[in-house]
Amino acid sequence: MSFTTYRLNHSLSRRLLYAVVVAASAIAPLSASAAEVAYWRHEEGVAGQRVPDGPNTVLDASGNGNHMQTFSSAAAPFTAATYTTDVSPLALRSGAPNLLSLDFGPNPSQGTDDGGGQNDDNYTAGKPVQEQYFSTVTYELAFNMNAVGGYQALFGKDGKPLDSPVPPLKFLVRGDDFPGGVLNQLFVEWIDGNGVIHNLATHETVVAGEWNHVAFTLNATDAQLWVAGETGNYVLKDSITGGSFANGLGEVIVFGNTSYTIGRGMFDNNVTDWANAKIDEVRISDAVLTPDQFLFVPAPAADADFDGNGVVNGADFLIWQRGFGPSGTPTTGDANGNGTVDAADLAIWKAQFGGAPNVSAVPEPATLALGAMGIGVMALAARRRS
Repeated sequence: MSFTTYRLNHSLSRRLLYAVVVAASAIAPLSASAAEVAYWRHEEGVAGQRVPDGPNTVLDASGNGNHMQTFSSAAAPFTAATYTTDVSPLALRSGAPNLLSLDFGPNPSQGTDDGGGQNDDNYTAGKPVQEQYFSTVTYELAFNMNAVGGYQALFGKDGKPLDSPVPPLKFLVRGDDFPGGVLNQLFVEWIDGNGVIHNLATHETVVAGEWNHVAFTLNATDAQLWVAGETGNYVLKDSITGGSFANGLGEVIVFGNTSYTIGRGMFDNNVTDWANAKIDEVRISDAVLTPDQFLFVPAPAADADFDGNGVVNGADFLIWQRGFGPSGTPTTGDANGNGTVDAADLAIWKAQFGGAPNVSAVPEPATLALGAMGIGVMALAARRRS
């Protein structure tokens, strides 16, 4: 089916909807705050147990009834993901507890083998979000790869609206080095309201065993892909500005009453690309959110530049030495933001010494031991001085 035919099949109903939206906006300005359209938190289960059979088993916390389900939990082909207590270390901006995620891998770390190999997924079936009109949208999720290799889809929307095999939306850890010769990068691909395919990518290899926090924002002219790791702020990894994503109805994502999915993708109208990953906190909002509105609150990056001059050197060591104790701040020697100045902060100073702060510096156990020895020497010197 051509895209022109596809659009004609839905044209009348969508034009009526667009007319209603325009009329409403003329009466009263739309609120600048975003509304959650769907929010799958994966908090409804029990650690070590699989998603059960039946409809509405994976709950939508937005209150809009966009619950998901799995295809078969208790019998072959065993497509149910397993609840696990392995969750992101970052706090949710809402303040809600995050106790569980879903492990879509073939051998979950908690619970027993689900019997079906790497084929777990959840999907909506006849839910309102499938027909949602989007003139602006933000998609968010957190994921942690159990293993990297092959094509692995984390989240998306089913369908084949074009002659191309590409579905309307897919978040994918690629199995090749496209684009730019970088292996296994996070790749977001979508079809806009005009039937044109676009993509954004992180241009860096996804590392197994680390939580990533993703936000993809889209309006009529701009698309942005943001990612935060386990430490550090959300970083804009890729973007398109000055685009033309909206059709005459204002839609920036191609319309189609098809399922949203977590844990797999679609290619050429066939389900495929199951993920060996833990996935959590998947949210759709009907506005372009900014980093201070994204789901997670970033953790401070390790920073031993205590005097803020852009280089980690001996002056910073002296600040750490003077500030050593049970309470502290980033300007008195607290490099990891935990409110104390101790051996861990000294280890970060050592790892970053001689250059700009390295946000990814993680002290090795031997470095921490060296820091402890240094503290012992300081204590001995203090006793001798007294």
